[in-house]
Amino acid sequence: MLPILEPTPGGCLLAAALVVAGAPLFSAGLRTQRLRRHLRDLQERPLAGAPSGFVQVRGRVALDGPLVGPLSGAPCAGYVLEVRRGASVVATIPERRTFRLIGGDTMARVLGADGAWNLEVVAERQVGAGEALTENLTALVNRAPEVGLLRRSGATLTLVERSLRVGQECSVVGQAHYGRPFEMPIELGRTGTDAATVSLTAPAPAHEPDLWIGSGGHLEFLKISDRTIDPRTLAVPPWNMVGLGLGPLLTLAGLFYLARAADVLRSTGRF
Repeated sequence: MLPILEPTPGGCLLAAALVVAGAPLFSAGLRTQRLRRHLRDLQERPLAGAPSGFVQVRGRVALDGPLVGPLSGAPCAGYVLEVRRGASVVATIPERRTFRLIGGDTMARVLGADGAWNLEVVAERQVGAGEALTENLTALVNRAPEVGLLRRSGATLTLVERSLRVGQECSVVGQAHYGRPFEMPIELGRTGTDAATVSLTAPAPAHEPDLWIGSGGHLEFLKISDRTIDPRTLAVPPWNMVGLGLGPLLTLAGLFYLARAADVLRSTGRF
């Protein structure tokens, strides 16, 4: 028998690791295959039609909570603050929140914190050595320790804001599902002595969204952009599908080794 097939404690540990690693590799490969297929067939659909499933939609941005851009001061649904030194990006500081997308009479809530944002530059500011920053900007750049080191060393930095502003057209690719219940049952207790209850049916609040769009579902994908999204540019590299074959191979190899180890222990009377 090949020496590599002779079971050892270290080999058993490695085999167990192969068994454990095989499943997520296969799952990642399968997700990549499905995502590539869905992106290939994806077409933009009107938000007013309240589409569900894996969709590409467009609408106007409305806030779900107060937020302003750190440089522009304009109300926005989210932003990315880039800190540059020359042509290189030193740090990226994001603030991405849930926002609302409006198309016709339909409103969707986009779970923006779960997605990847692709935004244009809306404001820039050069910060010289020793130049004071506002309290808000100071708190933001303090999230990146490398920026503090550069400022203390006297470097000149450029702050760049990319933000998704209120009223702006926005394109979203993600998993959509209906979010508004048509009626909600409510059970109230009487204030009398009989302890009986009264069941009522209340309409859903008018401000609740018709759709929720996020990265849920088996594809786990959400893309947000202030430009029209071409799904063909979002294609995941095909080499990510290697797990479809590699995952089962690793699992089978690990199981074969562990089965061989069990046979050896059984033959020697130690199992």
